[in-house]
Amino acid sequence: MRKNMSLLGKILFTNRCILCGDVIELDDEFCEECKNPPVISLPICESCGCSKEDCCCKKHKNEYKAIAAPFYYEDKITASVNRLKEQDMPQLADYLGECIADTVSKSFNDVKFDYITFVPLGELKKMRRGYNQAELLARAVAKINSIEISEILYKRRYTKTLHKSNSGINRKTLVFGAFDVYEESKKDIFGKTILLIDDVKTTGATLNECAKMMKIYGAEAVYCATAAITKGRDK
Repeated sequence: MRKNMSLLGKILFTNRCILCGDVIELDDEFCEECKNPPVISLPICESCGCSKEDCCCKKHKNEYKAIAAPFYYEDKITASVNRLKEQDMPQLADYLGECIADTVSKSFNDVKFDYITFVPLGELKKMRRGYNQAELLARAVAKINSIEISEILYKRRYTKTLHKSNSGINRKTLVFGAFDVYEESKKDIFGKTILLIDDVKTTGATLNECAKMMKIYGAEAVYCATAAITKGRDK
């Protein structure tokens, strides 16, 4: 009888992996690959966020002091981030935020952060999507690591979708002057150490632009953390 019910359940219902969306057994939450996704191994290059054994960056000067992420932007993690951003699955921010929080604790264990903030979305894109995935990730990290969250940045103008621009120089041009600090936040961030959260780091152009603006208004240091990093991508 139990076998028959199990067979009936498989016929009537499709259970999918919480992260990547692949079909799995009814009593599972994750597919085998997503149960233990490969993580970026320590030590990392603080300039690009990759494991030092994978690093091929040229150590360009960044506006942010260091960056870390739990995963490379590949395979099932790519599917997970895209589901969070494009397939109306904000609940994935809880899992990915937990992974970011753990990475922050390990990689920046000697840093005392005054605030966590996030890369802002344009109002039109946020309205269409219904949420800013970077904000959801930041709120999850703030809650887990007991750090105050503050909405420090806003987007001043529309920018084209960055993943369609493969050149690091083009990306820098696209985001130049695209962000600014809220007037009420300018005095609050002076002399403060801030953790900036986004979903994916490719060349670092967006993170650099955001960090630059916060430093212009007196932030002492800006660190970055993302859910994933594109491996072997130089600016």
